[in-house]
Amino acid sequence: MSERPAKGETSGSALSGVRVLELAEGVAGPHCGRFLAALGAEVIKIERPPNGDWTRGVGPFLKGPPSGENSSLFAYNNPGKESVLYDWASERGLEFVESLVADFDILIEDWDLELRRSLHISRDRFTNLNKELIELSVTPYGLSGPYSEWRSSPIIQLALGGFLYLTGNPGQEPLMLPGHQPDYLTGLNGSNAVHIALWERDRSGEGQFLEVSMLETLATLHQFTMEMETFEGILRTRNGNQWQKQSSFASYGITTLPCSDGYICFGISAEDQWERLCAMIGREDLITDPEFNSRIKRANNSDFLDELLTAWIAGRTRKEVFMETSELWSLPTAPILDMSEVLEDPQFIYRDMFKSADTFTDSGAMFPTFPFKSTGLTTSLGPLPFLGQHTEEFFGRYT
Repeated sequence: MSERPAKGETSGSALSGVRVLELAEGVAGPHCGRFLAALGAEVIKIERPPNGDWTRGVGPFLKGPPSGENSSLFAYNNPGKESVLYDWASERGLEFVESLVADFDILIEDWDLELRRSLHISRDRFTNLNKELIELSVTPYGLSGPYSEWRSSPIIQLALGGFLYLTGNPGQEPLMLPGHQPDYLTGLNGSNAVHIALWERDRSGEGQFLEVSMLETLATLHQFTMEMETFEGILRTRNGNQWQKQSSFASYGITTLPCSDGYICFGISAEDQWERLCAMIGREDLITDPEFNSRIKRANNSDFLDELLTAWIAGRTRKEVFMETSELWSLPTAPILDMSEVLEDPQFIYRDMFKSADTFTDSGAMFPTFPFKSTGLTTSLGPLPFLGQHTEEFFGRYT
């Protein structure tokens, strides 16, 4: 195992000297590895032959590179890693992994209970061999409980996690979020858990086995939806473009309305914002009107207030509404942007949020960087590995 810089010493990046063995595939585990690699860790990604990580075969595909090397999903989650082609999914293969872990700080895997049983992988199989090893297990449901052996996908997680129920119009089918949102959030939580375990290891000298599940990740995000149910006994429901109309959280001002070229969102939540909204649309009388002098009353009049606000918006573009409400009235609003507009948004451009990560062609493919800025923390997205690119070098060191 490589030596990390001692306390007080400086290094090129936060995780310089940390070595990661990534056996996980897909999105959640590799997304965790992406953060670790960007912060300076050496991440060895072991991929099973013949095709490697299954996301290599999932689009959208970049133009130019050969099949298996052109997946944008794989490209987003795996820059800066080393790819080693090896079939670890046998007793002989796991014995080789056992021989490796003494040289690594972190093991990232996504083995469900069925695989663990078939290959006789106990929770402490690897941590017993290296007491400083931090093993991260990333699965849909965790390694215990009635669902722990079942299959899952993003829409399943969103359904069980209580989010589909909240999304859409009242009386109609729930709507899903696109993409792998539960997986990305789980990968981010996994990265956080690994950092905490590294700090704890600096204190105690011992690693540990970590479990992060997608379902439990979603459960931690509910906030007031859970408080409504457990504290007030009120079940939040789908409300379409409007805000919650029941409970002490009821209010008016969080709504989505049409403009001449699309839609704009309002996020009015405080009393002073409500008063400025009334002044903006020329209806200061509503501030003292007894029919609108509480949050619940305004919530019950949401349709009427939407009509007033829609009339004020009429004929204006999203940008015109956005600029006037934000600059002149200090109200939280935003145009609904499609992805082409997000990439051209001046706030993102100013903060350099998107970078070209296409190392194969000049297609202009862009990826987000990281959701934080730091005066002293260096992040770097290294080159994307070809399948098995580092196999020969790796086995030259370990066989």
